[in-house]
Amino acid sequence: MSTNTLAMIYVLELGVSVVRVAACELKVVPQRWNYAAENAAAIELYWQESLIERPQMFNGTVHLLVEGQCDSRGFAGYLLATDFKSYLHWRDAGFPAAGARDAFGSALIRSAEGHVILGRQRAGNINAGLAYLPGGFIDARDVTPAGTIDIAASILRELHEETGQSPSDFRIVPGYLLTRWNALLSFGLELVSPLPADALRERIMQHISCDQHSELIDAVIVRSAAEAREAGVHPYAGVLLEWLFGER
Repeated sequence: MSTNTLAMIYVLELGVSVVRVAACELKVVPQRWNYAAENAAAIELYWQESLIERPQMFNGTVHLLVEGQCDSRGFAGYLLATDFKSYLHWRDAGFPAAGARDAFGSALIRSAEGHVILGRQRAGNINAGLAYLPGGFIDARDVTPAGTIDIAASILRELHEETGQSPSDFRIVPGYLLTRWNALLSFGLELVSPLPADALRERIMQHISCDQHSELIDAVIVRSAAEAREAGVHPYAGVLLEWLFGER
């Protein structure tokens, strides 16, 4: 990892921003996350305590960004694999400096009028009560045999799992919206529905009501930056929506 690239990463980590890029090229590196090894005992203890409150949690594989660069061609990044319990400890400790960033895919669902549909997470999950863009961790299913990450496929899979909507139900806007908020980096894929917001929300609510294991408890229509602020959104989603409605 070059010094120049490292400097770029740490500059990007200051503050918040949104940028539209043409492409995202992501690869997995066989790198060990030092934070997980150095805090192994504390991580295990915290995991056992957390399972008491949220027994449905699963210690699967997640991927964290360790190197990234943005230029005229798009965003290129490298990610390492770690376990969810190490990520959870890091997250709940307030994301202390650990040479990594929480990178994930997000589905920016737009109605025919241009409104945004968010999902509100059900109790028992790590973002319980917050409204956010449907999406989730980059996991082992998203890694190709060549070691690249298909971030679009990850987002579209999460879209279907959380909302019941298929990619064919939308027009996919080319490129990605990269939203930075502190230690978080969202790779947003914009999906435009031919349906008005109320009808689109109704379809999502039907899926939620039929899925007893759904992560979501509600679908929230956001029509303006002011509504976003009132909707109890996750901070990264708030940053993106402020930018989005301001742009329009």
